[in-house]
Amino acid sequence: MNEKEFDDMLHFAIEREIESVHFYTEASQKVKHSGTKDLFLDFVQQEKKHKQKLEDVREGNISLIHIREIPDLKISDYLVESELSPEASYADILRIAMKREERSVKLYTNLKEKNTDQTLIHLFAFLVQEESKHKYSLEKLYDDEVLK
Repeated sequence: MNEKEFDDMLHFAIEREIESVHFYTEASQKVKHSGTKDLFLDFVQQEKKHKQKLEDVREGNISLIHIREIPDLKISDYLVESELSPEASYADILRIAMKREERSVKLYTNLKEKNTDQTLIHLFAFLVQEESKHKYSLEKLYDDEVLK
C-alpha cells in the first residue's frame, strides 16, 4: 500500500468516526429510555476517542493496547439496512445502530488485513475490538428488550 492509499484509508476511517459521533448524538436525542440514551452518549465519547487514535496515527503517535475477543451474537447479520428518521421507533434505532457497528467492524477488519505494518495491524485490531463491543452491547440490548 502506498502513502496516498494509506492516507485515503485513514481519512475515510476518520470520516466514519465523525459520522458515528453525529449518529449517536442524534439517536440519543430520539430515545426515551434513559439507559439507552446514556449508552449512546457513551458511544459518542468512545467514537471521539477512536477518531483521535486515527489522527494520532496520521501524526505517527501510536500506543499499543491489549486486544481481546468480543462475542458476536450475529443478530445484525439478519437485519436490513435503514435510515434514521424522525418516526424511527426504539427498535428501529437499535437496528440502525447495529448495522452501523457491523459496517465499522468490517471496515477495520479489512484495513487490518490490508496492512503489513505490525503497529497498524494492532491499531486496526483495537478498533475492530472497540466497534465489536458496541455491536455486542446493541445486540444484547435488542435481544433483551425487543426480541424478548
